[in-house]
Amino acid sequence: MVNKNILIQGAIDIEIEYLISELDNLKSKNISGYNFYEGIIGNKTIIVSKTEIGSINSTISTIIGINTFHPNIVINQGIAGAHLSTIHTGNIIIGEACCNINAFSIPPAKSSEGSSPFKWEPNKRAKEIKYSDKTLVDFFYNNLSNSNHIVYKGILGSGDVFNREYDRIKWTHNLFGNLCEDMESIGTYSACSKFNIPCIGIRIISNNELTLEKINKKKALDLQKLLVNILRGI
Repeated sequence: MVNKNILIQGAIDIEIEYLISELDNLKSKNISGYNFYEGIIGNKTIIVSKTEIGSINSTISTIIGINTFHPNIVINQGIAGAHLSTIHTGNIIIGEACCNINAFSIPPAKSSEGSSPFKWEPNKRAKEIKYSDKTLVDFFYNNLSNSNHIVYKGILGSGDVFNREYDRIKWTHNLFGNLCEDMESIGTYSACSKFNIPCIGIRIISNNELTLEKINKKKALDLQKLLVNILRGI
């Protein structure tokens, strides 16, 4: 990977604080309420972006980041919840693709007929799967597989939803085939596809409602350390 300008995103402070601390020649900029931190890691220009939470924020901040800093690649990273009982806290998911798990067409129901969420069907936006750059997938999978973490490749599920119901999580996985869920990846993938910028989503599992593994946001630090080591070595 010879890219010289890399935009790395995280939604919350704990997902970007270590990355920022490792930047040499640090410069910060706030653009329309979104914070960006530019510096050097190894021989790479790194722009760390705090996207804020949610798909709309990640879309806006990605567009601002692309137009302002002109990155060669975009990496969306941070924590996520697992959607399989075999995936555990601390495991890493390399996104081969990303889908919107919060975009549905809802069948009509009359008064007093209630709501039947398991009958909802993915709409056009959910069916438009966004794919990662294959070279980036292979590169990060090969490098992260050398760590002490179990690494998977697969589909990232993303949308403005925090699923905590066992049956709903299983239903979502069966519908989309996603390995985890987060709230920002789909915004990044959607924006990058419009600008033809190679991108990838990388997520470390912070919790698993299926196995009652409580959320541990500190796992975000583990992923940042791994990414910094990779960036220093290329």
